[in-house]
Amino acid sequence: MQIKILKQVEINNCPVIIRQVGKEMFEYLLIFNGKFYGTFIINNLKWWELKRFKKEPCTEKEIKAMIHFLEKAAETTICTLIEKEKGKFNK
Repeated sequence: MQIKILKQVEINNCPVIIRQVGKEMFEYLLIFNGKFYGTFIINNLKWWELKRFKKEPCTEKEIKAMIHFLEKAAETTICTLIEKEKGKFNK
């Protein structure tokens, strides 16, 4: 299984890494106060796209969309953790 790092960013002083695992799974990992957080999504193809999948698992447009989505998801996670830390959410 191949793992590709697609983007590394820092959001609110938290390191975030976005990567592709295998052909169809994308994930983000981040560290907040010494703890790891992350999630993944799978690029499910329609039945008529399966032939394309063997040659080209994901188009550049799909990869850019996954990166954008996961970057926003990581940003939301960090903002939620910061708000929780400030006591604005119930623990």
